[in-house]
Amino acid sequence: MTSHRNLPQDDPDEAFGLPSPYDPDPEAGDTAWFLPDLPDDDPADQPGPRADRRILVDAGEWRLAEAAQAAELARAAAELGRLDMMTEHLGEGAVTRLALIEAEAMAWAEGTRLRREEIGRDLMARATDPRLHTDLARARWALRRLEQRPAPPGGLRDFLGLHEADPDTVSAVPGDFRRRLAGAEFSAAAADFGMGLAELDDAHPLTRAAFAYRLWPLCSLSASGVVTEPATAASRIAASENRMIGFAPCATARQVWNSGGTAEERLRRWIVSVRSGALAAMLDLRRLDSWAVSARATTAGIKGRTPARLIDALISRPLLSTEDAALTTGISRDSAERMLARMLDAGVVREITGQSRFRLWTAAT
Repeated sequence: MTSHRNLPQDDPDEAFGLPSPYDPDPEAGDTAWFLPDLPDDDPADQPGPRADRRILVDAGEWRLAEAAQAAELARAAAELGRLDMMTEHLGEGAVTRLALIEAEAMAWAEGTRLRREEIGRDLMARATDPRLHTDLARARWALRRLEQRPAPPGGLRDFLGLHEADPDTVSAVPGDFRRRLAGAEFSAAAADFGMGLAELDDAHPLTRAAFAYRLWPLCSLSASGVVTEPATAASRIAASENRMIGFAPCATARQVWNSGGTAEERLRRWIVSVRSGALAAMLDLRRLDSWAVSARATTAGIKGRTPARLIDALISRPLLSTEDAALTTGISRDSAERMLARMLDAGVVREITGQSRFRLWTAAT
């Protein structure tokens, strides 16, 4: 029996000793927390001690699949590289905009109808539906990691935001929430994952990403049904050679996160998803650029440079508070509020809180 349990350490909403906010709410009939969390049809879902599940994934099959799809792999990598150059030109705001879209898609893949506007309001500490607290915490976790500059996930404890608690703290956690491997068991699973992924060290990052997504649940690194954690890890592995955007978007083909099949089938779907995701992301950023041109034309008759500065601010960030608008333009908060309201009437911006105070604004693309 393990004496330690992994608990979240980087979410300000969770006090020390509470269960991870990233795990989904338990449902009636769930497998007991101390048994492996695997789909019912998974060949490794057998009673008994936890085995090394890397043997269920043949790295050689993935090498053959990569060789068979080298041309499509190169096309997907090229589109991802073009997206990286575009985000490098537009800045970090473009990355955050795309990360919001990706976090929304991951939530939907888990069966949570969470909208990017809700994630954005939560990110800006605006009021949200308390019933969405757990889902928003998971989306916030993903968003923080998707926004980071390109790099492999690194140590899984740090990546997942976990730390070990003493046995007394663990005993205070309700049993229904004890769904993740803990202590030495988690360390062993993480080691299995690392050694398995190392077998494809010389493969293309997109191949390694698809392989990692397959290996993750076999090592029981997340609770059954969780998409956000392995999808975020795989997405960052895929983009590890980028310069600006630290993830490979798959929002337009999110079914890739819930699909099975052979190594060749899985890799083919992953490559298609990354390519279509990169193309869709570039289209979204081009739409933003077109909005900026149109917004400047619409506000050309307004005296002063305030409208132009607000448009620049909305290009560089997906959400803008009235306070940020005032700081950006060097005018008073009341003046910024009036100018944004005027731009709202002109159809240039949207307000997403539906409130009369503490409002948030976004480009009306």
